[in-house]
Amino acid sequence: MKKICNYISMFILLLLAVTSCKDNDNWTIIEEAQPGTYVVGSATIFSGEASTSALKPVKLDLGDGLSETKPEIIGIYTWLKAGGEFNISVCKAVGEEPVHYGKGEVVEEVPDVISICNLSAGGPAFTVASDGLYNIIVNTSLNQVSILPVSWGIIGAATEGAWDKETPFNAPKFDATSTTVEWEMSTTLNAGEFKFRYSGNWGYEIPYDAASKVKIFTDVTGTKEGTDNVLTEGFSSMETGGANLVTNIGGQFSVYMKYDIRAGQFSARYVLTGEPVVPPAYPENLFIVGDAFQGWTPETDAEECIPVNGTPSSFWKIAYLNPGGFKFTVKLGWGGDFGIAEENADAIGEYTKGGNNINVTTPGYYLIYVNLEDNTVSVTDVNIYLVGKVNGADSWEYEEANKFTVDNVAKKITSPAFAADGDLRMCIKHPGLSDWWRAEFNIYEGKIEYRGNGGDQPAVPVKAGQKAVLDFTDGTGVIQ
Repeated sequence: MKKICNYISMFILLLLAVTSCKDNDNWTIIEEAQPGTYVVGSATIFSGEASTSALKPVKLDLGDGLSETKPEIIGIYTWLKAGGEFNISVCKAVGEEPVHYGKGEVVEEVPDVISICNLSAGGPAFTVASDGLYNIIVNTSLNQVSILPVSWGIIGAATEGAWDKETPFNAPKFDATSTTVEWEMSTTLNAGEFKFRYSGNWGYEIPYDAASKVKIFTDVTGTKEGTDNVLTEGFSSMETGGANLVTNIGGQFSVYMKYDIRAGQFSARYVLTGEPVVPPAYPENLFIVGDAFQGWTPETDAEECIPVNGTPSSFWKIAYLNPGGFKFTVKLGWGGDFGIAEENADAIGEYTKGGNNINVTTPGYYLIYVNLEDNTVSVTDVNIYLVGKVNGADSWEYEEANKFTVDNVAKKITSPAFAADGDLRMCIKHPGLSDWWRAEFNIYEGKIEYRGNGGDQPAVPVKAGQKAVLDFTDGTGVIQ
């Protein structure tokens, strides 16, 4: 009898130990499911409704560096296997049996990019065509799910594709024991900024309600700001959206990225595998001084040029120049000043950096562009364009119909009438620019403000039929 009692006691202790366990690797949750929405099934590592399989509020991209969450939009990054199935499981109350939702009516389907469909209670389970990391987003209000395959790359001025194209990672490796996914690549990086991005675009819009959409981030980056946002040889935490990463040297690198499924945390690191390439030092600022402008005393007469976004070697400025000469300084004082090597008859032209003044004989507006990487200075007529939806066709190219008119008598530069309601966006056109947004500007409270090296500027809504009128002599602008 005593032996039997001992066996019973051991059984009770074992039972208590098992029932106290939460999810561990691929264990089923013994505890009752808590209210929430979960992803479960044989395609996942989750065989039950666990805290690690719960969908959580998603950070949404509002533009201009802003973000928010909405309680209706929840999601999870998770590894899915092609040979299995999964469901969206909804538990409304403790003790209630979760409802398993499957695939309903397809709302949108873009192969290898996104699948949006309605959720159907008891409907057929979801499947994926290939193993990989997926971003699963649920709109609880619309009862819709968006499934996005995630294939990471790096993009930015520091990368081989600059800001135009992602440099892809090698195929991911999934470790079922640690439930982590890892990516790696060997690539050349220049000194500059970059981000981790998937899907080939800057976020994807999904339905929010019958009349509007919300935008989810498709990038992750570091958690620090500015020049401190540098990867190391040890893994650093990453977050959705945020400031760009920075590398202060160029060279051959091995870049690694990791996602911990249980923790829901991205991290990354890089290792310099070759000789470092130290970038040339360029001045942080560039000024124009001269009697063609305001005078020859830099401390009082010089005005600052605008940095070309993400291009430390280049600066630009639109200025109304009077007959006379001008040159450049790197500070509000003499020292490090320069002009052009050629002796010119008039300002318009392409020049080599040198010691001569640039001469102006015809007063008027000019576009000045300096490239200190190839030591060139160009002075051209002013070319300003509208871009975006205000053109009526959501045009982001330089279209002649969207070009501003220059009035050198009135000293005003005027846009064509806006063809449609939208957000005002203006930029210069110059052969040295790889993208229009690198030299854009806008009007805020009657003042012209430049993007420079900053992020996307706040939106300026305008109406069809209005115009933008700019006066660069005093830096003012109006929308009328």
